[in-house]
Amino acid sequence: DILIILVDDLGCVDLGSEGHVRHRTPHADQLRSESLRFTNAYCNGPNCAPSRAALMTGRFGARTGIHTVGSSRRGKEIDRTVNPPANRTTLRDEEVSLAEMMSATGYQTGYVGKWHLGQDPIDQGFMFTIGGGKAGHPKSYFPPYKNAQLPDGPEGEYLVDRLAAETANLIRQLRMEPADTPDTSTARDPWCVVWSPYAVHTPIQAPKESVDEIQALYPKITVRQARYMALVEAMDRGLGTVLASIDPNRTVVMFMSDNGGLNGITDSAPWRGGKGMLYEGGIRTPLYVRGPGIAPRDIGTPVLLFDVYPTVGELGKASVPNVDAVSLMPALRGTSLASRLLYWHFPAYLEGNDSESHDPSRPFRTTPCGVTREGDWKLIEYFEDGNIELFNLALDPGESSNRAKDEPARVESMRSQLHLWQNQVGAPMPTLKPSTTPASTPR
Repeated sequence: DILIILVDDLGCVDLGSEGHVRHRTPHADQLRSESLRFTNAYCNGPNCAPSRAALMTGRFGARTGIHTVGSSRRGKEIDRTVNPPANRTTLRDEEVSLAEMMSATGYQTGYVGKWHLGQDPIDQGFMFTIGGGKAGHPKSYFPPYKNAQLPDGPEGEYLVDRLAAETANLIRQLRMEPADTPDTSTARDPWCVVWSPYAVHTPIQAPKESVDEIQALYPKITVRQARYMALVEAMDRGLGTVLASIDPNRTVVMFMSDNGGLNGITDSAPWRGGKGMLYEGGIRTPLYVRGPGIAPRDIGTPVLLFDVYPTVGELGKASVPNVDAVSLMPALRGTSLASRLLYWHFPAYLEGNDSESHDPSRPFRTTPCGVTREGDWKLIEYFEDGNIELFNLALDPGESSNRAKDEPARVESMRSQLHLWQNQVGAPMPTLKPSTTPASTPR
């Protein structure tokens, strides 16, 4: 059995065991202590949809066409100096989803919570779904939810608790032995379930009693900070509910976030930036894997979130299609993972003023760019003007010192590798606006 836990917008240091001094997350902390922990795990995108699309297909957004959330032309037209390529908002039917891969090998598949890749997870092969849909966030964490895939509960119900209970009930149903078979551990088909709570995405809402209790403990924090703390803790409470429903002796559990935490609500220090940026705070994620025969330890080899796709396929003895992702199975078996270059392609604009962005004077969290990481080094190339940023993450986790001028040979090597990869995957690039000078023409 395989349980994938995909939290929404959880900052890379939002858990107590990852360094947060206030958040009480005992279930996640225990899971971490019992898991193989990837200390350099990255989301495939700095916001929800591209990261989730990559996880569900094992393919780069440059191939699926899902680069960002909504339009790639976000922000004001006057502030955009290039035309970004169009963005898809749904997975193509021809993509082989994680559910389709696992169903083909006999798995029961289920998806509970945020989908954000089309109208319904059923369209991509999931057998059972609850509460999914095209929305990227809930209208409200309290009824009425205004969610066509989720009937409203009673007054006072909290969405995080509801979806955790729904997930636990689904798992218990999938664990039941068929009535006409012997009661043995091999009589039923295995299951693969994704629990994707809308938490901790906006709106930042929480039960009043939880907020009041937190403010009593921390009288100096704001109401919004208390609500976010309560939302994180509710996610952890839901995690406890879901984990209580599985058989730990035959279940592999994978815990992750789809992107970094939102600046202004949480803080990812010592990492720079947050959701919507290609700096570390926008793309780092906790990634824990627990299961029978998996020894708890830390592994520092950089990995990408979509590496979960072929890993799940191997665990389930599925026929894994030709994908861009790399299986984590060597690490799960206790051996080392081969190092590789990591790549991101984000040819879109994301509006928002932020002091940690590339250029705080402009109204964007990020402008179109490409990124690669090689060892401790990370290079960002901005497509508007070809500007390069180069950081040594081991010495400068806050990405405060651009080493591009000091390391011209490294810049040339990494940029060449990035361009080669972009050509190999057919990455669509922004195009020149008629009013833009030739000097700033994208590559």
